[in-house]
Amino acid sequence: MIGLLLAFQLWQPVDWRALLPLYEARATNEAGVRDLSLFLLREQQWALAEPWLRRLGDAEMLADCLAAMGRNAEAEAEYAKAPSTRALARRTELTGDLQYLEQAVRRERKPGYLNDLALLLKGSARAEALLREALAAQEKTLGPLHPEVGTTLNNLGSELFAQGKLAEAEAVQRRSLRVLETALGPRHVRTGLGASNLADVLAAVGKPAGAYYEQAWRIFNAQLGPRHPWTVEAAAAASAARTPQSNGLKK
Repeated sequence: MIGLLLAFQLWQPVDWRALLPLYEARATNEAGVRDLSLFLLREQQWALAEPWLRRLGDAEMLADCLAAMGRNAEAEAEYAKAPSTRALARRTELTGDLQYLEQAVRRERKPGYLNDLALLLKGSARAEALLREALAAQEKTLGPLHPEVGTTLNNLGSELFAQGKLAEAEAVQRRSLRVLETALGPRHVRTGLGASNLADVLAAVGKPAGAYYEQAWRIFNAQLGPRHPWTVEAAAAASAARTPQSNGLKK
C-alpha cells in the first residue's frame, strides 16, 4: 500500500510555479535563460516569458510569444528580424501578405509550406501544381499510407473540385479517404473530412452521396459534438441526400 501511494504521488502533475524558482536559479547564462524561456512557453506563461526572451535575443521565439498574446504588429516586426523560413511563413499568417510565404516556398519547398500556399491560391493551376509537388515529396519520404499524404490528397481533391475537374477530384478523394481510414482509423475527424469532401464531389456529379455524408456526420457528432458547425452541416447534407432527386449539399 505504501509503495502504491508513493507511486501515485510521483505521478501527480507538478504545478509550474513550484518549478519556476529552479529554472530562474539556473538562468545565469544563455543556456539557462533559454531553458527558462522554453519552460515558460510550454506552460503558456507568455507575459512571464517575454522579458526573458528579450534578454535571450531570439527574435523568432519572441515573435511566437507576442503572437500568442495577440500583439500581432509587434510579432510581425520580430519575425522580420528572424532568418528562418518558418518566420517568413508566419509573417503571411499574421499579415495576409502572400509575398512572405512565396519567399518561404522559394527558399525551402517543404510540403507544409506548399500546402499552405496552395490553400491561399485555391482555384488556380498554380495551387494544383503546388499540391502535386507536396504530394510527391510526402509519398517519397513518408510512404503512400501516411496521414499527411491523405491530408494532401484531400486538399488536392478539393482543389480539383474547385476547378471543376470532377472525375479526377472523385478519384483523388476516394484515395484520400482510403488512406485516412487506414492511417488514422474510421473515427478520426480527418477521416470525417475526407468522407464529407468525397460526398460533395459525388453529389456534384449526380452519384449517391448519402452514405458518405452519414459517415461524416457520425464521426463529427462523436468527436466534435452535435452543435459543431461541421456536424450540423453534415447532418443537413445527409438529410438532403435522403430526399428524392436530391444530390445533397455542396460546400
